Amino acid sequence: MSLTTVIVNFTARPGQREALTGFLGKALQNTITKPDCFKAVLVLDDNDDDKFAMVQEWTSADAHQAYAQGLMNNPKFGEAMQMMAHPPISNYYTHHTSGGGEWGGPGHLEMCSDDIDATKAFLSDVFEWQFSEWMPGYQGFWAPGALFGGLRPRMEDAEPSPQTIPYLVVDDLDVRLEAVKAAGGTITVPTQTVPNAGRFFWFIAPGGLPLAVWESAPKG
Repeated sequence: MSLTTVIVNFTARPGQREALTGFLGKALQNTITKPDCFKAVLVLDDNDDDKFAMVQEWTSADAHQAYAQGLMNNPKFGEAMQMMAHPPISNYYTHHTSGGGEWGGPGHLEMCSDDIDATKAFLSDVFEWQFSEWMPGYQGFWAPGALFGGLRPRMEDAEPSPQTIPYLVVDDLDVRLEAVKAAGGTITVPTQTVPNAGRFFWFIAPGGLPLAVWESAPKG
């Protein structure tokens, strides 16, 4: 299945940061309810308090553009434009993602660290990664090239040292769980549910490679 990642960049006028953040928060809630939208998160720029990015996944660029056109026709959008230093700038990246079980490619990269604040600051300063707290203790990130993932503290019992876990996207978690076991994989974290998002499990592939499998929750 092909989806289009849309990264919309905003810059607030001086003194309008709080007002623009409030508008974008409401816009995000509205965006994620659309049937053609699979993801919408607001990312703040650690290096510039007046800059924001809304990162979205749509079934196609056309679907996003149709939604954006309707949004711009809303009188409230005109009010929001007065908060911006310039019109929003959209960039599109088409890729394969949720539902492509046959493909089995990574849809999310999760990293752990013994000092997430230090790791976050390093990746932000050196490589210009952008971070936003998705839940307490869990920092979502967007890296150049439209790579998404998360940064969290290391689980001492399950992870002897910091590591990176690619989440392979599938369309039927239970089927893939049995396939992993049949092919010689060792389950290290049994199936877990992330409310309103999906399910996952961790395993060790032959050769000692740690991986995870992710199944998105049904849309709607």
